[in-house]
Amino acid sequence: MIRTEDLYDALDFFYSLREPDEFQTWSRILEKIAAVIRAEGASYLYFDPKNKRLVPFHALGPTPDPDSQERMPVSVGEGLLGWVAKFREPVMVAQAGADKRFRKDIDSVPGLEPHGMLCVPVFDRLDLTGVLAFFNKEEGSPFSDADLRFTLAISRLSSLALRRLRLEGMVNRVTSYNSSILDNLSGGFLAVDLQGRVMICNPAARRILGIQGDVTDLPIENAVPHLMELAAILRMTLASKQTVKRRDLRWSLAGEPRLLGYSSLLIQDAAGAFTGAGITFQDITKPGAPA
Repeated sequence: MIRTEDLYDALDFFYSLREPDEFQTWSRILEKIAAVIRAEGASYLYFDPKNKRLVPFHALGPTPDPDSQERMPVSVGEGLLGWVAKFREPVMVAQAGADKRFRKDIDSVPGLEPHGMLCVPVFDRLDLTGVLAFFNKEEGSPFSDADLRFTLAISRLSSLALRRLRLEGMVNRVTSYNSSILDNLSGGFLAVDLQGRVMICNPAARRILGIQGDVTDLPIENAVPHLMELAAILRMTLASKQTVKRRDLRWSLAGEPRLLGYSSLLIQDAAGAFTGAGITFQDITKPGAPA
């Protein structure tokens, strides 16, 4: 019987994940599931798509198996493990030896004579990434439907958690890369969302426009109260979805005349949807220019 505490423990584990290390995560998941369903042995094999085989990575059993990675790979279709990989369906048998798909040299862990077996495929979306196998429930009882449902649920949640971590890592890398580019631009860049709130204001923009402090999420008029003309350009770009190139804007900073050369642009998301407007500019003021 699966206890509520076991579900809470699994959820706590997912929340504690910080790195998308699939091999180590699935090894830990294997240990947690084995403890909950009271399996005497277990094995995690990852799928090698190039060679179409399962490669043993981590095993639990009466005999320590520090050399799991040295065990022979399992070809897709061989034994119960290979059958799960081939048809991508779970399997649960009470007497493995009586099943014609069973192969003792493949479907086992060190120091354990397999009887009952429970195996589930592991996916990343629709792609097979591995197989989790559990052997011999304690006290000789067969694995139950509740054991299978729990194992499937935890493996699916694990896949989702790992995918979320990979996506977050990708977003962070792209964000850091883009931030590095913007921070090192010699020209200014300001971007606002559809509500006209500042999304990006790079260091050059703060320097050229004399902006003090962080203006992120402020209405553009509050971010540049001394240059309402620039705010108006961004508002017009949002409203019309029309851009301009190589225009000049005269203004003053601390009583000194200034001249900006600017271009406006539209901002879109990965799907091409309009999400905001931006403006790039340079201070092209000539020394001694009249106001």
